[in-house]
Amino acid sequence: MLCWPLINGGEGKDVTQSVVGGGNKLGLLYNAGLLFAACASGSLSLNTLRLPGVVPVALLNSTVASILITPIAAWSVRTGMKNIYFYGPILWVVLAVYIVGVIPKTGIYGPYGLFTLSIIGLIILGFIPPAK
Repeated sequence: MLCWPLINGGEGKDVTQSVVGGGNKLGLLYNAGLLFAACASGSLSLNTLRLPGVVPVALLNSTVASILITPIAAWSVRTGMKNIYFYGPILWVVLAVYIVGVIPKTGIYGPYGLFTLSIIGLIILGFIPPAK
């Protein structure tokens, strides 16, 4: 298992913690990807999701983003799962507000800002002291 130290933080952490963290990250990115697809028409419309190919492309892009941010997400979880459970939803809300408020105005450059904002959020999350 070449990638196990990366996923597990290299410190012998519990396997369940890694699986829950990875599933949590993927689920939140799928939600963000579908929200992004719903805003792709310039306004928040769930009818956009009914267009052919929109949902598969959104989920594929979310999966690629999830794979790309896995190293930084694994690093940010080093402070403990309590921080993830508390600050993770806050980070998701910030990303959702960015998707709804900024993406329709920025057009093609919006996803790059979203990806950058998620990396910055994970870096900040990695530096927050562990919860007690």
